[in-house]
Amino acid sequence: MLEAVVSAGYATLLAVGYPALFTVFVLKGAIIGKPLPTSVFLPGYVLAVSPSWRTVLASVLVASLGYTIGQLLVYLLAARVGVDGVRSLPGVRLSDEQVERSNRLFRRYGGIGIVVTNLVPYVGSFALIPAGLTSYPFGRAAVYAFLSTLLNYALVIWFVTGTVGLVVGT
Repeated sequence: MLEAVVSAGYATLLAVGYPALFTVFVLKGAIIGKPLPTSVFLPGYVLAVSPSWRTVLASVLVASLGYTIGQLLVYLLAARVGVDGVRSLPGVRLSDEQVERSNRLFRRYGGIGIVVTNLVPYVGSFALIPAGLTSYPFGRAAVYAFLSTLLNYALVIWFVTGTVGLVVGT
């Protein structure tokens, strides 16, 4: 089944390009698309299209912007509707204990929590739940989410494709 999803995902990405890449990463950031293997899609897309520094840069920027927008949708949902709104998202199962623990950790670490969770596979976006619940400043959350996502995807491209020179433009 995962193989079919990956194949369909690649076909869509190659046919539609950046709009499809953006949409996939918005869904991933908004937790709805967590099962999507974006760490495979992004480098695969870059390699399939063209591993030039322009393609790498554009792809990383589009994916980072999409993922951050998805994360900020989670933040806004948590801020406006609360934890029950977040629990209504497909695939999200949060116990009261998990919510309380994440709120305590977020109050202690704040924006650094956003940065760290965005660098850990499958954990990103979840830090935006307590950020929204605790009314953490939206602008700061957006900056931390975007910069850490940008770093994460640049690292993914570097590790998977070995194009560190392309990522930094050399």
